[in-house]
Amino acid sequence: MRVVLILITLAVLLLTCGCEVVDDADYAIVQKIKMGQYTLIKNDELSVLKQQAELGKGVGRYQIHREGWRTWRLDTATGHICLLLTSDSDWKKPEIAIQACSFN
Repeated sequence: MRVVLILITLAVLLLTCGCEVVDDADYAIVQKIKMGQYTLIKNDELSVLKQQAELGKGVGRYQIHREGWRTWRLDTATGHICLLLTSDSDWKKPEIAIQACSFN
C-alpha cells in the first residue's frame, strides 16, 4: 500500500512540475521559430539595428543632376526621377509641371 501511495505521489509531481500548458498562439509562434520563419534577437541588438536603419535612410539617398536650366533629383533607393528646379516659364508647361518632385 505504501509503494502505491509513493508511486501515485511521484506521478502527480511529475505531471504537475514537468509540463506547462501553452495556448495555441504561443505554440504557433514556437513552431514558426523552429521552422526558421522567425529569428530571435535581443532587444538591445534590435534597437541598434533600428538606429542604423534610420541613419542609412537619408545618407546619400538623393542625387542631384543639372541639365541646362533644369535640375533633376534621383532617388537612389527607388530609382524615381523628378524635376526639382526649373524656370518659371518652364513650370507653366503641363508636361513639365507633372514631373515636379512636389507632384509625386
